[in-house]
Amino acid sequence: MTKEQRKHTVEEVVAQIQNGNNDKKNQFIEQYIPFIRKTASKVCKRYISPSVDDEYSIALMAFDEAIQQYSPEKGSSFLAFAALVVKRRVIDYIRYEQRRRVSLSIDYTEEDKENMENAAEVHASVKNYEHHLESQYRRDEIIQLQEKLRIYDISLSDVSKQSPKHKDARENMLQIANCVVGEEEMRLYLIEKKRLPMKELSKRISMSRKTIERNRKYIIALCVILMEDFQYLRDYLKGWLS
Repeated sequence: MTKEQRKHTVEEVVAQIQNGNNDKKNQFIEQYIPFIRKTASKVCKRYISPSVDDEYSIALMAFDEAIQQYSPEKGSSFLAFAALVVKRRVIDYIRYEQRRRVSLSIDYTEEDKENMENAAEVHASVKNYEHHLESQYRRDEIIQLQEKLRIYDISLSDVSKQSPKHKDARENMLQIANCVVGEEEMRLYLIEKKRLPMKELSKRISMSRKTIERNRKYIIALCVILMEDFQYLRDYLKGWLS
């Protein structure tokens, strides 16, 4: 079986599970336990034991969540989507645990100034660790974005070169991207043809074809970010527009 055939098989199995095939669901999850453990281990930077580490249970539930939420219309493979969901849920769990420990430390040492200072140091350490996790996750999303853009024959360098310098221009490009992603016909055209649906866009957007063509790669990158489950890149996008 080729890699492409196996990929289609994975998506087909997920579709069957979403349609209520619970027997296949249990088999599918069992088959991908090594993938789940490996993904969680990448976040934790250590070996994850199913019998000892809570992170494994979190990753397992996240994989099940990915099965339920996956939509092939976004253009991403199931495993790429599942990896993002698992990493996000494990990171959320680590954050929760770190904050809970800081809270317990502060409660316990409330009347002790020296220990309070120690708790503050722990709190600062947790913040640094959270920042590290966010940076790691953002890097993962950028790698995923690079892989997706490669399908459209676009590099991040191309996107950077076409990135508008003015806020109003960036907002206009985002408006076009939202229009493409929001209309099923145009979204599917982009995914299948790997190019913008210029004919349909010209009917909906009061902007010259030349301007759209000049920013084509930037607009497609926005579309990919909007279609995919890129939490941190979307947050960055909001900041870039503000």
